Amino acid sequence: MAERFVVIDVETANPDMSSICQVGLAVYEDGQRVGAHSILIDPEDEFDEFNIAIHGITPEQVQGKPNFSEALPGIQQVLGDDPVVSYGHFDKTAMAQACYRYGWELTVTAWLNLHPVVRRAWPEEAATHGVALAKTAKRLGVKLVNHHDAKADAIAAGEIFLQAMAVSGLGVADWLKRVATPINPERHVSTYEVNPEGALLGEGIVFTGALCMTREQAREAAAQLGCIPLSGVSKKTTMLVVGDQDIRYLRGSDKSSKHRKAEELIQKGHPLRILGESDFMAMLSSERV
Repeated sequence: MAERFVVIDVETANPDMSSICQVGLAVYEDGQRVGAHSILIDPEDEFDEFNIAIHGITPEQVQGKPNFSEALPGIQQVLGDDPVVSYGHFDKTAMAQACYRYGWELTVTAWLNLHPVVRRAWPEEAATHGVALAKTAKRLGVKLVNHHDAKADAIAAGEIFLQAMAVSGLGVADWLKRVATPINPERHVSTYEVNPEGALLGEGIVFTGALCMTREQAREAAAQLGCIPLSGVSKKTTMLVVGDQDIRYLRGSDKSSKHRKAEELIQKGHPLRILGESDFMAMLSSERV
């Protein structure tokens, strides 16, 4: 049975998820990679030194490159009518936020998040070791030559998905249905009722900065997405949501202690993502549709 899918991975210039500076695409057909693309994009935004340290992309490297609006038609052409796959929920949100910023709408037939796939294909390993891309690739013997290069990450994610299909006997269409079915919830150290079918199941989330909602409302919303609300940043934390005002204007020592601690953990290789409140709200809205 001929099945095609396209894996997408993005990197951003700063914590604002619409500030995409690189898109990686890996195209698969009949269990083989048939194409791969790396697209540098001028985000028309500031580059955060922290982000540069993670992916190595500088303002100089994107000078003269197309902005997202100019690059999107070519990206859309590669995606075509095939299912789109990403390793986690962030790439989908970043694409949606960038499209909104430039007044575009991304047309896809289906979008598959590989985190729930990994949790279902290897439940015991995922419960014990988590689903971070680098750790999962290493555990499965998948080569990840340059982590945080969007093209390399997309290829590694595609290889992991091929292994998930092989061990499960499920194809792309089957997995789109499988991730919609519940799995036995893993341990949840939380006073909130965590949704065992949430798109971000198993993520440990912390909030910091001035938010448009109360902390209680934010934690309740996060639990509905499957997250475990945490009070402070630790090795259990995989997501830090920062108030939009703080994430856009705070620099250096002005960042909250939670923000600085999260950056320290990321620099040590901990799989943690920092995002703004508007990006978190976009995730929440997409799951309510």
